[in-house]
Amino acid sequence: MGAAFNTADSKALIADVDCTEDNAKNLCSKYGVQGYPTIKYFTASTGDQGEKYEDAREYNALKKFTKKMSKDPCEVATLANCNKKEKTFIEEIKDYDEAKLKAELDTLAGALTAAKTKHQEYADLFEKQKDEAMATMKLQEEAQKELDKVSKASQFKIKILEQKAGGAKKEEL
Repeated sequence: MGAAFNTADSKALIADVDCTEDNAKNLCSKYGVQGYPTIKYFTASTGDQGEKYEDAREYNALKKFTKKMSKDPCEVATLANCNKKEKTFIEEIKDYDEAKLKAELDTLAGALTAAKTKHQEYADLFEKQKDEAMATMKLQEEAQKELDKVSKASQFKIKILEQKAGGAKKEEL
């Protein structure tokens, strides 16, 4: 990806950081990278922390996403850099007055904010549950070790005691 986009005329920069390296740990911490591999992208709308890329990881999918995110924005006045979908929407709203434009903007921005908030709540819940699950798994592994230890130390004793306590009982049909 870097070879394809890290050129003088590119609007994208591809960087690879190994967060397991000591000299990269501060950078990874600064940008909230906790699991590996993590792909983050940065645009004017993502803010300083960027956004996690959660889609397909194949080369062509990443290349398509990078092209889409690094293209020049659509210019409403001239339709320069606008794709078919953007042009269709511009045509749809061409007769809106300022109040209707603002109402539509507020509705869409509100829906986007609500969706982002819901997504973040579930992402935070997942991280909390993941941490709890990992702690539980560690407890389960410790309990398994204890079970193995107790079983090895007492299984033969139990069999002997069962025979001695119950005698050699025969099952009748």
